[in-house]
Amino acid sequence: MQEQTTDRVSRKVLLAILGTAILSFCGVLTETSMNVTFPTLMRQLHVTIGTVQWLTTGYLLVAALVMTMASYIHKRFSYKGTFALGIILFVIGLLVCALAPTFSILLLGRLIGGVATGLCIPLMFTIITQFVPVEKLGVYMALGGMIIGFAPALGPTYGGLVSYALGWRMIFWIILPITLIAFVLGFFNIHQKTQPVVTRFDIVGFVLIAVAFITISLGFNNVSHSGWGSPLFWGFILIGVIAVVGYGWWGLHTEHPLIAVTIFKQPTFTLSFLTYLLIQLGNIGLGFLLPNYAQLVLGANAMTAGLILLPGSLLNSILTPISGNVLDRSGAQKPIMWGLVLSCLGMLGFVVVAPHMALLWLVGLYMLFCIGFAFSFSNTLTNGLQQLSPELFGDGNAAFNSIQQYAGSIGTAIMATVLSSSQLHAGSLSMKAATARGAQHDFMIVLAMIVAMLVLATINFRMQKATAK
Repeated sequence: MQEQTTDRVSRKVLLAILGTAILSFCGVLTETSMNVTFPTLMRQLHVTIGTVQWLTTGYLLVAALVMTMASYIHKRFSYKGTFALGIILFVIGLLVCALAPTFSILLLGRLIGGVATGLCIPLMFTIITQFVPVEKLGVYMALGGMIIGFAPALGPTYGGLVSYALGWRMIFWIILPITLIAFVLGFFNIHQKTQPVVTRFDIVGFVLIAVAFITISLGFNNVSHSGWGSPLFWGFILIGVIAVVGYGWWGLHTEHPLIAVTIFKQPTFTLSFLTYLLIQLGNIGLGFLLPNYAQLVLGANAMTAGLILLPGSLLNSILTPISGNVLDRSGAQKPIMWGLVLSCLGMLGFVVVAPHMALLWLVGLYMLFCIGFAFSFSNTLTNGLQQLSPELFGDGNAAFNSIQQYAGSIGTAIMATVLSSSQLHAGSLSMKAATARGAQHDFMIVLAMIVAMLVLATINFRMQKATAK
């Protein structure tokens, strides 16, 4: 899996990982920091919650599509050149957003930023898997997972504080100098052992994946207006499913697929992949839902709405590296199963307490969810990749990273759709009561997903034990 044979990670590799990690963190931070500004943006830019959530959904969708190309990009282009392009696009995206006069321009800036994040997160994991010895892989993968797991939770806190004190545009200006630090650390320390090689880009495969991602996203985003039983929703979903099946067939019959379909022939990888998808779908969905719930239902301001997620975010950042160490010492089953059980208890609490929710309940239950998330998220990725042979590791990495972003996109879309649908069909309910009703339905959806994760993980570990015998 790694070419390095010693158990020591060099200073140059550490700085390269740090540079890519900082840029990845900034990318995800700016994405989720916008969630808490949605009520403000809806008033200032005269858009609905179904429209404004495209700032998150569109960003994640673009990032996911770029990540599907990660395996090809890392073979065809140098790591340093990929990183430099990511920095340039990220800075352009920040400037466009900070200066945006309209919602359309703001959305354009977020899409440009999504391309940058799509380039840099897979690069971070590629550097880790190539230069970190297998004995320390769990810890370093957990640190990488902490970056993309901590930033979504911290984002609303950052966005709430900055937008309340300085205005939402400062969210982007403050990130600019941090981006320069990431550039210095990464650009002068990133290296690779193999030279780029000219290889064919799988255009057909990319188009099929793009059609699947875009149509499924459009389907969920149109539900609030057309309804769950509408031909428009099911039409988009059907097109998306056909595109996924089409890619499956194409991937088995082309010489250089964008992502090797053969990785899904390993059942334990597929089960880890599906579990990871659902974990991130619920995580990003809650990152969107809770700040908006706090403002629209509980009457909190943007600063308070952001701060309520901070304790859980800090717990996540502290426990994620510890969970990776547990995996290295005891295997993947204990931390993943413990984590999923704790997240399940947290979501069960949200469902039960939702009719009488107070800010302190919200903070405490989210902390419990984050403890579970810290032990299950990055370890599920690590465990899934360990099921593959070394030659398929790059494809597995690309698959995990792209679905991580796309799951967040769908999670945001589902949470927003349920809220918007409840508001549009409020009847005699006030807007506050209708939003609370929609939020409780969202909590139930996330709880059902975690139960499904527990089932998938249980089957997965039973299969792994049977295979090991």
